[in-house]
Amino acid sequence: MRTTCAAVAVAAAAACAPRAPAAPTPAPVPPVVVEHIPPPPPNPNLPPVPHVTGPLAVKVVYPTVNQTILSKDSNFIFGSVGNGDAALAINEVSVPVWPNGSFMAWLANPPASAPQYELVATAGADTVRLTHPIKLAPPPPPIATSADTLRLAPPLYATLVGPATAPSDTDRVVTGYALSGGLRRWFLFPGTVVKVVALTAGDAYVELDSTLTIRIARNDLQMLSPVPGDPAKTASATTSATPSADVPPPVAARLASDLRVVPAAEWTDFVIPVSEKPAHLIEEDSTGATLTLTLYGTAGMASPSIAVTAPNSYVTSYTAATAGPSMRYVFSLKGPVYGYQPLWESGAFLLRVRRPPAIDLIDPLRGLTIAVDAGHPPLGATGPTGLWEPEVALPVAQKIQTLLTARGVNVFMTRTTMDSVNLNLRPAMARRVNANALVSIHLNAVPDGINPFRAQGTATYHFHTHSRALAEATQRALVAELSLPDNGVKRENFALVRPTWMPAILTEGAFIIMPDQEAALRTEEYQLRYARGIVAGLDAYFRSLGAVAR
Repeated sequence: MRTTCAAVAVAAAAACAPRAPAAPTPAPVPPVVVEHIPPPPPNPNLPPVPHVTGPLAVKVVYPTVNQTILSKDSNFIFGSVGNGDAALAINEVSVPVWPNGSFMAWLANPPASAPQYELVATAGADTVRLTHPIKLAPPPPPIATSADTLRLAPPLYATLVGPATAPSDTDRVVTGYALSGGLRRWFLFPGTVVKVVALTAGDAYVELDSTLTIRIARNDLQMLSPVPGDPAKTASATTSATPSADVPPPVAARLASDLRVVPAAEWTDFVIPVSEKPAHLIEEDSTGATLTLTLYGTAGMASPSIAVTAPNSYVTSYTAATAGPSMRYVFSLKGPVYGYQPLWESGAFLLRVRRPPAIDLIDPLRGLTIAVDAGHPPLGATGPTGLWEPEVALPVAQKIQTLLTARGVNVFMTRTTMDSVNLNLRPAMARRVNANALVSIHLNAVPDGINPFRAQGTATYHFHTHSRALAEATQRALVAELSLPDNGVKRENFALVRPTWMPAILTEGAFIIMPDQEAALRTEEYQLRYARGIVAGLDAYFRSLGAVAR
């Protein structure tokens, strides 16, 4: 083949040109080395965590993908890797793996530049990586320099509405909150007319009398007249109705007539006719043997101590006195408060005070009605291998039912399936069957920013003073049965412990988010231990109640 001169020249030039540097040979990727960190020493009193082997399968249960975590600098992450012999590192920090493949880690939050967890699990020659993105909470906004509170001058009036879960005044209440915080609450009748002295977009400040103002959620009331300059820019569901400017304000003071006593077989009614439905508060003293009823903005006749001679009455006497702009009634009982219910019927405030049931000291539970609530759904905590709180609470509740039924107890279950039951309806259900006690079964978790390794144990909650004795007896029995640290008896404003008609408690037996406790809760043995603790607590409480002379 002939070659032209031009072609030869091009080839020669190319041969003489400088060569590009050769690409560097990639360095070999070092093998992943993850240190195997054993879990904490097992609790010898818990069922052993089963040993699971199998292919690696990394799954994060909490936090979920792209979930915003609310901790300041550190948080927990938990899930499973599918193999109890695996080693695991999260963001290059080795974390323990339990024998069933579950893990729990307490780590510094990922940097804002890379808000994600990098998980590397190894088992022998097998390695699995997972990138798990999250979101970090933004810094809190600066404190507003201008208040959004609208002061009403002159004050306006509103009608309390409240949630629509329960249809009757007995179960449907409006909650008021102390301005200073804390756990003091007012549970007020819907339909009560109140004086509103200030509004925000979310809250109303309500004057119960000239000495006391409380806070109520804005959507729990209906304004009775227009509000110029309302900070709630859009009308809520309860303020969307057209208010009437012609509604007269209530009288300066409601008028209460003399109290009358109406006895019944299981309770005594104290009936106080009042000219208008009043805001009120019922308090138990520290000894548990006195009830004090305050009717706010109400005037009436004072009376000295009056003996109650009604047959079978648990109240021995009462007094009536003015307390500034309000009326105050004090009821002295034969023993500790057992139950009570405020009602509004036919133009009268009615305080129904319940007698304790007759107790057989040999078998103190026989013949009683006990309401057992299997906590959740909806909602509920989930453990590292996916065990959901309602899935444990139900079999524990069913075991309680079996044990109590064998003792001659009439057991009422607020749920018997995995279908959701409204939270606020559950205590109403217990009252409607006239339960002698209500126990709600739960498993615990912690919020963001709390180290779960330090928050372990069993706790029992109550709200009203007359429920504390049942909470204490049950806590002692649960700690003995469940073999976890004693986190104590605590007071909280949970829906299931707000009933007043019977002692009501809520138990957090174990932390379902901890691998060893989640594994224990899967077993029939540990579920039965939880159930036995509840029954033992009920037995001890009613045995002590039976010793009170009536």
